[in-house]
Amino acid sequence: MEGSGNGFLTAALSVLLSVLLLPAACGELDWNKPQAFGRQKEILVICDDNLWEQIEQPLRRQVERQLHAVRRERIFEIAQVSAEKVRHYKEWDKIILIESLENARLISFVVADSTMARLRQGEGLFFNQIDVWADGQRVVGLAAPADEDIPRLVVAHGEKIFNAFIRQVEAQEMSRMYHSGRDTLLADSLAVAQGFSIELPNVYAQIRQDSLAENELLFVHMKPVRSVFITWEENAAQLEKSQPALAANRSRLLEFIYPSQATLVERVDTSTVVANGLERLRVYGVWENREEISGGIYVSHLIESPEQKRRYYIDGLLFCPDLRRNKYRYLFQLDEILNTFQLHPDHKAPAQGRPRSK
Repeated sequence: MEGSGNGFLTAALSVLLSVLLLPAACGELDWNKPQAFGRQKEILVICDDNLWEQIEQPLRRQVERQLHAVRRERIFEIAQVSAEKVRHYKEWDKIILIESLENARLISFVVADSTMARLRQGEGLFFNQIDVWADGQRVVGLAAPADEDIPRLVVAHGEKIFNAFIRQVEAQEMSRMYHSGRDTLLADSLAVAQGFSIELPNVYAQIRQDSLAENELLFVHMKPVRSVFITWEENAAQLEKSQPALAANRSRLLEFIYPSQATLVERVDTSTVVANGLERLRVYGVWENREEISGGIYVSHLIESPEQKRRYYIDGLLFCPDLRRNKYRYLFQLDEILNTFQLHPDHKAPAQGRPRSK
């Protein structure tokens, strides 16, 4: 009986494998998809060459938005290829597919039958799919009954295309940034000792405390260089929110750790955000060091704590001269770290600490 059982199992497995290993024309297997590949900034646009001539400029305006960095840098850059020439680039991690039923080659492999039915009924639409030809891939695009309908859809849905890829970047960074773990030990000790906490990834190293004042903390992560600086002032005067005042305030607070760094007044941008139940003044801008011929971007949060009679200043700095890297990724990381800052008013905040060592 045991021998016949094994024979039955072998036969069953052979039948199963013969079904699973049918030619690709019968459909791709999810478990057998390659991993998507690509570069941080590049998005591949798959569309007909003639159609590309009509939509290139409006699509670039919508998708190639710029980040206000040392110089203006595109967050994404697009490049076009026709469906006939796409080949293995179908495994690119960020794809915009734009087709009409007049020249449909790939759209039926991307959207559901119900979507195809809507197209045949004369409806143009936006779609957003993941893991189409590769794992970790996003295929966003536009489909219409005829080529002449496409330019109108680019104008109507261009922002949705951009936002789809921005959300993809943010989701990836949320997954990656704490891959090393969260420094909960630091957060807990700060809550008890100082009356506030912040959750940093474990890869951030704390700079020697005896080189700083007692009300200053500095954490650094390399490749590319990122730093998080925290300080606070007791019974601070009312905050002036003009560009010159905010730039001068940052330069004053960071003068000791970055003595040759200048905060550019004309690049100061402010907004009010709420995170962890705290309202914050968010300041974004550009710094430069003329002595070292370097520069970068920063984001800072200013938080008032009336119960503790403190104003907190948290500064996230980025130095990344590599133009191939998507600076938005690192800016998002810094913002998320700063957003974890929270107050613990039940813990008594100590008095203003000693001055930094000379």
